[in-house]
Amino acid sequence: MKVLVDTHCLLWLVDESSHTRIPPPALAAVVDPTNDLLISAITPWELSLKYWLGKLPEAFALLAAWEDTVKRLRATVLSLTGDHGIVAGQLDWAHKDPFDRMIAAQAVIENAALISADTVFDSVSGMRRIWN
Repeated sequence: MKVLVDTHCLLWLVDESSHTRIPPPALAAVVDPTNDLLISAITPWELSLKYWLGKLPEAFALLAAWEDTVKRLRATVLSLTGDHGIVAGQLDWAHKDPFDRMIAAQAVIENAALISADTVFDSVSGMRRIWN
């Protein structure tokens, strides 16, 4: 199974003291070695922007160790494609956050389950979210 990790969940994954914030079904999907763990290429952009704006100072450590973190998690960075962009812009979804729209589009196109605490994704047609 393909599993795409939302940005906030990635932060919780790299901070072992935050693992308790991720419920067992979601954590099991992330650590299952038979699953393909994906991190959107939009995630480091979101982290960098929020760090730069002063909204996410804890992102600095993750960004500084980006490549090592991706390898340690045995993850693959999912590149952004034109199709992802088109679907993100055309989603029949009132949510306007461009980062969330791209992650949702990638989950739909790549047929990946999304690991996210954010229930706003539940209204995206054709996408499944693993949390509880």
